Amino acid sequence: QAFKEADANDSGGIDMGELQVLLIKLGFTITQDAIEEMITIAKTRGHWHELEDGSLDYDAFVHFMQVLNEKDGFTATELDELRFVFDKFDADGSGDIDCMEFSDIMHYCGYRTAIEEVMMLWGRIDYDNSGTLDYREFIRFMRLHHEGEVRLIKDTFDNYKDDAGFLDQDAAREALMDLASSSKFITDKSSEGAQREEAIVKAVDIKNMHIDAPVDTEAFIKLADLIRSRRVLELRKRAGFSDVEIERFHELFNEIDTHGSGCLNQEQTSRLFTKLGFPLRTHEDQQRLIQQINEARKTAAECGMPSTSEGGGIDFWIVVQLLRGAYRRDDKQTLDKVTRAAEQSRFKQQEVSEFQEVFLNWHERDHSRFADGHDDGTAADDGAKNLSKSSVLRLLRSLGLKVESPDRVNLDKKLTEMSHLPSGDIDFSDFLRLMRWVLDTNFCNVEKVAAAPSG
Repeated sequence: QAFKEADANDSGGIDMGELQVLLIKLGFTITQDAIEEMITIAKTRGHWHELEDGSLDYDAFVHFMQVLNEKDGFTATELDELRFVFDKFDADGSGDIDCMEFSDIMHYCGYRTAIEEVMMLWGRIDYDNSGTLDYREFIRFMRLHHEGEVRLIKDTFDNYKDDAGFLDQDAAREALMDLASSSKFITDKSSEGAQREEAIVKAVDIKNMHIDAPVDTEAFIKLADLIRSRRVLELRKRAGFSDVEIERFHELFNEIDTHGSGCLNQEQTSRLFTKLGFPLRTHEDQQRLIQQINEARKTAAECGMPSTSEGGGIDFWIVVQLLRGAYRRDDKQTLDKVTRAAEQSRFKQQEVSEFQEVFLNWHERDHSRFADGHDDGTAADDGAKNLSKSSVLRLLRSLGLKVESPDRVNLDKKLTEMSHLPSGDIDFSDFLRLMRWVLDTNFCNVEKVAAAPSG
């Protein structure tokens, strides 16, 4: 059936143009070079019949589709890279990765993603609720993610192309800068305005890129891939931290490095960790730091930042890698806490993911209101993902619940009981327990509201 639909002119064969149209319908945006590579592999299988005009007959088409399915549209080089990344973070060699290992992969691939965002994404891709992804599931996710990026690239191209469907050099550079500045592409979401522009220009050097005009869609995708690879190398060096975070680390590093030597000793590194909220109180903590320094030194070198210090000193980029490990332990604690809360609240993974999206959206609103001076002042801008009491009230009312004065008293009492913060704010694990309480107590007739037809 797919063959008949693709053979638009009923020629009995599928040419390159028809094949590309079919692939797009199937959800694959693949360059011509990648298609030709898959055709070459398919030719080694079974009986291959290539028509005189180079198009594929039915048997050849079947072999091609088998290769496409096996490779999920990736080239051999791309698959080698993905296999390397998967194996690198499959720490126990089990052939599966868990949510924390997936978070590590996201950071390694250049995505500055908070653990809360990773958990939300995980709920969408762990289709069988097994708690792990095998290599094939990982490749399928990367294909879906790649398609999302390609859509953004194509939309950007369409915004700048001329009437003939091409870009000249100036338009191509302008379009690439627009793309690189998008928070949906590989960039630093926390940098704003001129600071972000400067960081992007420095990282990807669009101004000096060699561009052969006119540029068509496929050529623009290749240029965008080049930008992405350059930016990933930069973010990998930064261990997934934002420009703002790196600047903060640098200030603390220089403050402690009183002699301006460019490196710290172990005692100074401990002081820096303490200032950032990671005190090393015990002998075991200090011994763990020594072990982690060697691993961080190795990781920094792999990211293109070999140590330049002598005598075992700890330079800045080694400290950055050490800090990623410290933040990872915090992320693991957050993940474990949410997992326990989900189990206690009896919510399925998909439900947890949906609640996570709601929670994060309202967290952003909370901080936006606080930044504009419209909140009650309880939202803390310390990077923690929490909701204030007032935000929880607005959230429940947005769901259609009529929260009257007596209900507010009960809600306030429950939030105070659940919260472990002086402000009364709640984190996501608290939020899950609150939602279970709302459902179990039929708070404000939530069952009736939920059963009412939408619209």
